Amino acid sequence: MTPLRQRFIEDLQLRNRSERTIEAYVRQVARFARHFGRSPEQLGPEQVREYQLHLAAKKSSWSAFNQCVCALRFLYGTTLGRSEYLERLPYGRRPKRLPVVLSQKEALELLLCVEHRG
Repeated sequence: MTPLRQRFIEDLQLRNRSERTIEAYVRQVARFARHFGRSPEQLGPEQVREYQLHLAAKKSSWSAFNQCVCALRFLYGTTLGRSEYLERLPYGRRPKRLPVVLSQKEALELLLCVEHRG
């Protein structure tokens, strides 16, 4: 285990993050580093932006995208002390979904299924 990974895990533990959160954050940072073939210490905001574009292009889910952002924000803001990077690490917006609306036929079929007591 690299000293950076060890410190990252310890910083997460000091802030009482759950084991699952720690595992997820370590996995996200490892994917980020593997994408560039370099340590995150050697990468900056431009590489983070490029990686976010990569995640968007491969249609990562909103939650996976934001989990990666949270992990990188913690790494750069807390573990590496580079808080100036944080404003350049935007979260993704939750996609808006329209509600499912029944057609007139479907609504009528639903109402016909209800027993009438009276």
